Amino acid sequence: LCRRACAASSLTGRCVSSVGSHQGKAQTRESVRAQEPAEKIFTDAQRQEFLDQGYLKADREFLTASQRTDVVEWAKDLRSWPETAGKWMQYFEKRDGQRMLCRVENFLQYHPGATDLVRGKVTAAISELMGEEAILYKEKINFKLPGAAGFQPHQDAPAYVSFGMKYHVTCLIAADPATAENGCLEVVPGFQSLGMLPHPDGEIAPELDAKWEAEGRWKKVLCEPGDVVFFDSYIPHRSARNRSKDMSRNIYYLTFNPVTDGDRRAGYFSTKRASFPPDIEREQGKDYSEGAKIFNVSNPIPVR
Repeated sequence: LCRRACAASSLTGRCVSSVGSHQGKAQTRESVRAQEPAEKIFTDAQRQEFLDQGYLKADREFLTASQRTDVVEWAKDLRSWPETAGKWMQYFEKRDGQRMLCRVENFLQYHPGATDLVRGKVTAAISELMGEEAILYKEKINFKLPGAAGFQPHQDAPAYVSFGMKYHVTCLIAADPATAENGCLEVVPGFQSLGMLPHPDGEIAPELDAKWEAEGRWKKVLCEPGDVVFFDSYIPHRSARNRSKDMSRNIYYLTFNPVTDGDRRAGYFSTKRASFPPDIEREQGKDYSEGAKIFNVSNPIPVR
């Protein structure tokens, strides 16, 4: 069997049936939980920085040289996958009347390499920052292609409250350079301490965004391919549109919850697929704006 057809084995210990190079059928899966590292990943100072600032850019060596190469190649691979109902979930934005790939979600069970990376050091690192065992909640890769829209100022936490969950930490892995020109992540350090902020129309109030802008509080998090950044679900963040002519900004976002809140990944994607499905599964002419209130916060993805 091809490696992608066996991808679920990394999650379940089982192989899956092969139907072409991308189209393995996932079986019952186990949780993506940490494999205990031999030693601590972060220093005390780094852990304190994460607590104080709400985010932490890891050392360049967090990923090995080969892993840094892998995440770049995997992004190219994921971008090439065909739209397939009932499996990985692809979302598009509209640009000049044309569809532009914006995101792929729910792909780990079809991608053994990415699963091994997430299940290993990434989960262990998140657990260390949380101070308790972490478990994967959801995964996505955002393809911000040249000309693509940005993401409005927001916190992640409001989108999770409806699931009865209060805290998450996300691992960002850059598969491209993330620059001011192509729309890198921007954060307001330390403002996770404010707790949940109002989100009229699904984003942080424009006057608050403008105030932070005037005060110079927004900080650009520049990245090279293979760089890793951790941020919690209460830190305000945004990203500008990709103003470059030929430079994509592909970034993985791996979000975790404390294991004490349960294994929610399958339920999350099942609910999202029903309420805000990918294009290939949508009913023509149906309005998905209700589901968008939870699953499309501050995103450029159309609701119909």
